[in-house]
Parts: sequence; C-alpha cells; structure tokens
Amino acid sequence: MGHDDEVEVRAIRTRTGYAGFFKISVTTLRHRRFDGTMGPELTREVFQRGDAVAVLPYDPVADRVLLIRQFLPGAWAAGRPARPLMAVAGMLDEAGEPAEATARREAAEEAGIVLGTLIPAISFMPSPGGSSERVETFVARADLSAAGGVHGLASEGEDIRVEVMDAEAAIALLDAGAIEAGPAVVLLLWFARHRARLRRDWTA
Repeated sequence: MGHDDEVEVRAIRTRTGYAGFFKISVTTLRHRRFDGTMGPELTREVFQRGDAVAVLPYDPVADRVLLIRQFLPGAWAAGRPARPLMAVAGMLDEAGEPAEATARREAAEEAGIVLGTLIPAISFMPSPGGSSERVETFVARADLSAAGGVHGLASEGEDIRVEVMDAEAAIALLDAGAIEAGPAVVLLLWFARHRARLRRDWTA
C-alpha cells in the first residue's frame, strides 16, 4: 500500500455512546487532508463489533459446499429474508483464540462437522465507514457426506439449519442474487475463482 493509505488522525475526545451486546463509541477528531492541511473537527459514531471469522466447508470429492440458515435480526429489520443462506461464522474470542481455531469451533457448534485443512481466503471490512469489524475468511476441506440437521448452542438460543449443496448450485445462487450475507458472498466469490485448484489439490 502507498502513502495515501496512511493518515494522521488527532482524536480530541471519545466517549461510549452505547454499551450492550455491541458497543458504539463517539469520537470527535480531526484528520490530515490530501492537500496536507488538517481538516475540521468531525464527530463520528463507530460500531465496535469486534473481529470475526467465517468459513466455507468444501467436500472436494463430492464437489459440494456447506452453508447454514439462522435467524438474523439485522436482515429481519431490513425487511430481507430473516433466515438467509450464510457461511459458518463467529466472533473472535477476546482471550486470543486464533482465527483458525475459532473457525473449527464454530463449524462444530453451528454445523456439527469437523474441518480438515483450512485455506485463508480474503480478510475484509464489511462497512468501514461506520464499523470497526474485520472478518477473516477460510475455505476448509471437509467430508460432508453425513452433514445436515439443526445445530447450535442452546445457551445462546441458536437454531441453525445446515444446507449442503453442489458447488455449482451455490455459485448459481450467488450469481442470481439469492445470497446476500456478506461473508458468504465474499467466500463464494473467492471459491468460484479457486475451486478447480482446490479440488485438484485435495483429491490428488
């Protein structure tokens, strides 16, 4: 990245605007502009969601992928399908659990499967204009021959249904606009570009 990616920011004051399941910080700041001058004071709210991980389990022998459905309040509030197709995902543990370990744990909890080799895909920020969240994504080798059913932690009120489908069908759903959840969109776009290589390497 070049020098235009770096910016001097002077935080003048920060307070907590809301603290519940998530946190919102309110910061008054100034930042250096492209012409070298300091800009005016700006007050901005930032959704402090934390970092997350998402994983797409792929069975290279059957050429099938695993997605899940569960109730998402954000989708519901937006008037979209409230149980969209999505990737297995979860928040990174504040205790420092590695992203790969989080992906394996979430796959066991949300889909009842054990992941094999994990390949890093794309790390991205879903909405950097107002959220600090960063998502690390992976594609994982998995045997999906017996995958299915409803899973999730009762202690978290989870009600998660597994959907295993042909890789071509999942990509077609993406192309048709039937998959809107961000991590699933990013993962399937990456997977569509690298699927042939992964299948070749994992079935050699």
